[in-house]
Amino acid sequence: MKALLTRTALATALLVTITGAQAASMDFEVSDSDTIVVGAIAEKVTLRVTGFKNLAPNASAPSYTKLGTFNMSTSSGMGTLAVTYGAEHKPANIPDTSFVAGDITNGEGNVVKTYLSGSSVSTDPFIKSAAVDGTPWSVLKTPATSFEGGIYTYGTQNLSAGVYPITLRAALYQP
Repeated sequence: MKALLTRTALATALLVTITGAQAASMDFEVSDSDTIVVGAIAEKVTLRVTGFKNLAPNASAPSYTKLGTFNMSTSSGMGTLAVTYGAEHKPANIPDTSFVAGDITNGEGNVVKTYLSGSSVSTDPFIKSAAVDGTPWSVLKTPATSFEGGIYTYGTQNLSAGVYPITLRAALYQP
């Protein structure tokens, strides 16, 4: 009888251990990627996009609410840095400005209208936006090797809770 109880206790302990091991999960996973270049010319343009992670929901977030930043740089002197949204954000010119606007959408379908500017909205760092192959780009007024910008709400927006993926593109503009 004692042996049966010992085996039952061991079997129960093993079952609890196995069940506990299967209950593990990963939450809030993120990823990032880059390249390693060996024996070739390095990238001419780099881009880093950082969306803010600590924003509170707001049914009427004012225009110019900063939602994130982007940094672009170049190792080339050929052309001027330019930035736009990924095609999924439907990039568009804001009429009579040098700014490009884009819609970001969360998993529930909530849309926030945004635009790209400098790290401060008090100055306009771009020349009139340039359309290349039908896509509007904001091009820096002055050639620079690096630039830090911001992602801002365009008009009063409903910032519903959720995760809003954003894709930006950077390039060298050569008129």
